[in-house]
Amino acid sequence: MSSQPEKRVASSVFITLAPPRRDVAVAEEARRAACEARCGRPWEAPASVKAAGAGSVGKPSPWVPSGRAAAPVPTVPPQLSNGDICAFCHKTVSPRELAVEAMKRQYHAQCFTCRTCRRQLAGQSFYQKDGRPLCEPCYQDTLEKCGRCGVVVRDHIIRALGQAFHPACFTCVSCARCLGDESFALDSQNQVYCLDDFYRKFAPVCSICENPIIPQDGKDAFKIECMGRNFHENCYRCEDCSVLLSVEPTDQGCYPLNDHLFCKPCHVKRSAAGCC
Repeated sequence: MSSQPEKRVASSVFITLAPPRRDVAVAEEARRAACEARCGRPWEAPASVKAAGAGSVGKPSPWVPSGRAAAPVPTVPPQLSNGDICAFCHKTVSPRELAVEAMKRQYHAQCFTCRTCRRQLAGQSFYQKDGRPLCEPCYQDTLEKCGRCGVVVRDHIIRALGQAFHPACFTCVSCARCLGDESFALDSQNQVYCLDDFYRKFAPVCSICENPIIPQDGKDAFKIECMGRNFHENCYRCEDCSVLLSVEPTDQGCYPLNDHLFCKPCHVKRSAAGCC
């Protein structure tokens, strides 16, 4: 009888338990990402138009956050010098020509246009991105769109999964709670879950204590698979003497008998007694 237990060591599997894909969302201000050139201040005062003749230049309008409309500001035409060069075509701006002063440079009125759609911007509000003037529609097209609803993200932004989201759009698929910048988990279909719901739905249950086997305090948990059942490390014990069982097929491993977990000595006793 004593030679039989060695042949009946159960095959145990020791598995690290963690979400299949786990990430952390990052919250930030949308304006910071919207315009690289101005560090969150993409809006420029209307470009002042200068005509031939004497005068003085008015002060620029104060900065207005993106998304707010701003009416063109009347300007007084200043005196042009013969040395003014258009920053776009690099040709001389004659004192007899209409000119635009914007972004600390001089332009022919016909040269100061949206760099995407070529709309005239002289006397109009415009946006600056990477040193290029843009009209409002073209600027809005450069902004990041929400990965869920497809609408431009104008204020706070959540970055996750390589995309941008409105805070109200980045939610748990199960409880619909906004996740903000906390950790989350993905299932095999790339659906987003808060960690509580993910473990509640997918975590294996220990066959001894019947509690889910989940990571605790930010540390990975381990589950043991044996005889088609799952166990916590601390629950994987001999059912007679309660000694912890090794996952290795050694003398300290599991020697099951009639679907019960036993250490080797207890297995031998049970087998000798002919009962379980």
